[in-house]
Amino acid sequence: MRKISIAAGIVAAGLSLAGAAVALEASQVTVAYADGYTGTDGQFHAWESRADAQEFRAKHADQYRAWRHDDPRHKDDK
Repeated sequence: MRKISIAAGIVAAGLSLAGAAVALEASQVTVAYADGYTGTDGQFHAWESRADAQEFRAKHADQYRAWRHDDPRHKDDK
């Protein structure tokens, strides 16, 4: 299974652990957009950085849509 690293801020027990690496598996992504992705949990998640979006697009072009998730011009596109 291919994984990409995404920097994430994690708050645990009141301590901020900003910048901790979290692995995002392509199997956890339903569809990705320019501004983030919809996970298999049905929730939208914003990219932590533009580099994360570019890396995902390069490796998983079949799951990537080159528009924002809320673009009204693509509301019926899948």
